[in-house]
Amino acid sequence: MLDILIRRANVNGVIVDIAIKDGLIIDIDNKVYGDATVVFDAQNKVTIPGFVDCHTHLDKCLLNEQQPYQEGTGPQKGALTYEMKKSFTVEDITLRAEKMINKAIKGGTLHWRTNVDVDGSVGLKGMEALLKLKKKYENQIHLQVAAFAQEGVFWDGETESLLEEAVKLGADLVGGHTIAKGEGEKHIDFILALAKKYDLEADFHLDESGNREHYLLPYLAKKVIELNLQGRVNGIHLCTLSALTPQELEEAMGYIEESKLKITIAPTAISTRHIAPAKRILKTGVPVGLASDNMRDFFNPLGSGDVKQVALLLSYLQRFFLQEEVDQIFEMITTGGAKVLSIKDYGIRIGSRADITVLDALTVNEVIAYQNAPVFLVRNGLVFS
Repeated sequence: MLDILIRRANVNGVIVDIAIKDGLIIDIDNKVYGDATVVFDAQNKVTIPGFVDCHTHLDKCLLNEQQPYQEGTGPQKGALTYEMKKSFTVEDITLRAEKMINKAIKGGTLHWRTNVDVDGSVGLKGMEALLKLKKKYENQIHLQVAAFAQEGVFWDGETESLLEEAVKLGADLVGGHTIAKGEGEKHIDFILALAKKYDLEADFHLDESGNREHYLLPYLAKKVIELNLQGRVNGIHLCTLSALTPQELEEAMGYIEESKLKITIAPTAISTRHIAPAKRILKTGVPVGLASDNMRDFFNPLGSGDVKQVALLLSYLQRFFLQEEVDQIFEMITTGGAKVLSIKDYGIRIGSRADITVLDALTVNEVIAYQNAPVFLVRNGLVFS
């Protein structure tokens, strides 16, 4: 007796039946026979393990519920956020993050990486909150928690040691912000050394301002190679690529390829700066993912934690309209994103944990265009409504 039988699921363009028992996928075939406690007819709809959202800030989401959004420059928005961080509590962070996690689960997200601020103003409160939520929701969504130096590393005399404490507390990786406090190369050196010391991957808000004076991709690539961290570093944003000459851009692609840098694009950053040229980056062959980034805070008052929305936004911004381009967009929020997050077992296959998301769409084009919620969710072999 099967636990769940999903009939007529569209998996990578092939219509199959999926048999689930004891939390695992035990058979995939054109016609699986047998009784099941739950039988669902997917009606040829697109079926994936779940969406992959490569970057967000769950510790700072939903701040607009406490203080209205205000217009301003990037530094001004950062200052507003910093002032609010001083009053954060573990309970406050937990309540806000948990609301968004539940929205993401219902939207079909399975893997989500969040950067969590670690510095003297907030200490390890965000880490404590998110690591508990990671454990609480592990059967419904896989959270990766990065200890993140949003404000810089060397500015307060506390962040250096706090980042190392965060790693010992259970951080999945470490993250840095290459333009924070003007630390630049020194900041990159510290974060990469910490990652190397603890055998972790690293996230960087890289060249985020879009200004040429903040162009640190060449230095980061050199250090990644020097430390033998190829394929273990994710660059987020890379807005400055849009300010380079054609020749400089091609040189930048060489840095990305040589260092095997993974790339995450956050299209909502268009509100304050240009977006990295996604189509050109995809040609390098490195893993590329998409990100919700900020959600209902001072940087983005409209974020919802639904990565399909940012996929649609990028589609319009950079004209991902041809079929092969729509396929690329879909890959960025599924298999491509999984590669960015170094997820080894992403896919629907016999023996895998039964994480299944049946989307309300017959094609990937409809997934992006219609933005419908999933019609059937299985997480760890259980049906979620």
